[in-house]
This record gives sequence, C-alpha cells and structure tokens, in this order.
Amino acid sequence: MRLRLKSTILTLQIISWLQIVGGVTGLGLVAYLMLQTGTINGAALLIFLTGLGLFSYSIYSGKRLLTDAEKGTAIILSIINQIIQLFQWSMLGYGLSYSSGAEITLGVEGLTFKFSFSAIVSTFKMALNSDDEFFIKINLAAVLLIIVLVDILKELKNKNGEQETVKQEIQTDELKAD
Repeated sequence: MRLRLKSTILTLQIISWLQIVGGVTGLGLVAYLMLQTGTINGAALLIFLTGLGLFSYSIYSGKRLLTDAEKGTAIILSIINQIIQLFQWSMLGYGLSYSSGAEITLGVEGLTFKFSFSAIVSTFKMALNSDDEFFIKINLAAVLLIIVLVDILKELKNKNGEQETVKQEIQTDELKAD
C-alpha cells in the first residue's frame, strides 16, 4: 500500500521519535502523579508501576526502531506498543486509558459521543475498583500507525524473500556448475 511520508526510513524515524518523546513525557506524567499522591498503598503502587512499565516500553520500542539495523523485531515491538494503546475503556469500576505520543480518540463517554485529538502528549489513567464514568474509545492514531508499520513489515519481508530466492538460485547454479 506504501503509506509513507517521503521514505520508509523517514517514516520509521518519525514513529520512533514519537514513541520516545511520548514515553519520556509519560514518565514525567507518572513522576508528577507520584509526587501528588500523599500515601501510596498497594493499588496505587500497582497503577504507578504499570504506568512506568508502559512508558518505558514505549521508549524501548522507539529506541529499537531508531537504532536497530534489522528493523523487523523493532517494528514488531512498535506494533505491540500501538496495540496496547488501541482501546481506552472504563466500566464496572475498572479501566485503562494509555497513549504515548499522540492520540485521536473516537468513542462513547457516558451517554455522549466524544472525539479528541492530542499530539506529543501522553495519557495514562488506570482505575481499580473506582466509580469512574463508563467510556470506551478507540485511538485512531494507533490504528494508523499499526497499518503503516504492518505495511513496512510486509515490504521488508518481501525484500528479504526476494534476497533468499536470489541466494537459493545462486547456490543452485553453483551446484550445477560443480
């Protein structure tokens, strides 16, 4: 499909920096929330550790996407990072809302339809046994990034498949010559 800005390399660099900057701002958000919390009990500690883990993973996958010579594993890590950001929800006292870098959300909050957009901003909200209002949203930015990353991964696999075919043909020609 070739969903690229200018080139595959530039597109991967932009996605990697989006994940890194989103992860760093998210770590800052979690640190701020920890400082604002008076007493940290077991549930609050679980929430903070989950946030730290998710934003650290975003930084890790962005760094791998930026620095790895073989991009296949890094792209898979980035796709997983985007899948985690795909749905935001809160119901029956539990919920998770996480985005790192950018979000364009579309969904239902209470009884109303909501649309929101934010760039270079990270969000994290985890509810355990609370009385938050019902909402379910889909992050369209994550959907777009998943589509682009899967397209690039398919392109890389096709290139690798062609290289393997050429290698096999060369080996077959060498065997015939012997």
